[in-house]
Amino acid sequence: MTFKSHALSTYAWLALATAGTTGCLCPPCPGKGPVGPAAAGAPGAAAGPAAVGSKLMIWDGDGAGTGAKEWTSCDQEPNCQSKAASTPGVGVDGSNGLKFHGEGSGFIGIGWNLFGWYPENAGVDLSPYSHLTFQIKVDMKPAADGTRDPGAASVALGCSRNKFNSADAPIEKFMKGFADGKWHKVSIPVAHFIKGAGAKFDLTSFWEFRIATWSGVKREFDIIIDDLAAEKL
Repeated sequence: MTFKSHALSTYAWLALATAGTTGCLCPPCPGKGPVGPAAAGAPGAAAGPAAVGSKLMIWDGDGAGTGAKEWTSCDQEPNCQSKAASTPGVGVDGSNGLKFHGEGSGFIGIGWNLFGWYPENAGVDLSPYSHLTFQIKVDMKPAADGTRDPGAASVALGCSRNKFNSADAPIEKFMKGFADGKWHKVSIPVAHFIKGAGAKFDLTSFWEFRIATWSGVKREFDIIIDDLAAEKL
């Protein structure tokens, strides 16, 4: 099975590959990955992550979401790199964190499927919450023009139920100066993801977290993500 095109915005979601089953958002396609946590809010699946008060921890690298798997992509091959993995010691307070390494110009992006693409109806229900939150830290070598900005960077979500993508969320819009080498907590209203191009995104079956960057100059960076959560703020 090959990959379906990812609907990408001016913030750099470029098409990955086409054909195969409609709605396949990965490699591997649903049903090919290892068994991960079961779903919350998806028919026929067992309960997913458990909420504590007004906060639902979705992925922290140390217990929540340990079945997550990645896909990576960049559009200037062989002169670019995109890598992603849960990595010990890079997270907040020395915990595990999702390390996204990129090199080159143009589009560089990743997807982090919280369930390893299995079961096919897995998902987290975001609808009871007001915000999607996560910790982010950017470590960067100066680009060819001397800047340290990783370029236009955005977050988008994928869902398992209808396979529509969410609207893109430019990180700088929600956290000014996020690329300064320090930890920042980003809070994005859940309602933002279902605006405009994301109007058909299913909030009840969120299963993939994506980061896209784009730059006209070569750059090398590590983006670290930790404590991905849904919160009532």
